[in-house]
Amino acid sequence: MEGDLRTITLPSGLAIVEQITTVDDELRRFQYRIVENFVIKDHLSTIDVFDLGDGTSLVSYSLEIQPDAMAIMLGYVTGQALLHLREIFEGK
Repeated sequence: MEGDLRTITLPSGLAIVEQITTVDDELRRFQYRIVENFVIKDHLSTIDVFDLGDGTSLVSYSLEIQPDAMAIMLGYVTGQALLHLREIFEGK
């Protein structure tokens, strides 16, 4: 990561440059934009973590993206990453 930019490499080998726009520990919110991609015109992803009060959390992922057709692909990829993260935290 350089400054607020990071590069994510997908399993396909495609590299995506993202700009981290929000890291809010109090709100437990993380936001980023894809800034270098020839297909995606506008993008904002938001990850919120909600404390459920019983030692567990709920992770919410939302996505704003243009063109709309990219939402399915990017939502799927991010969903898979969140499932993997869950496995790590649950020790599976």
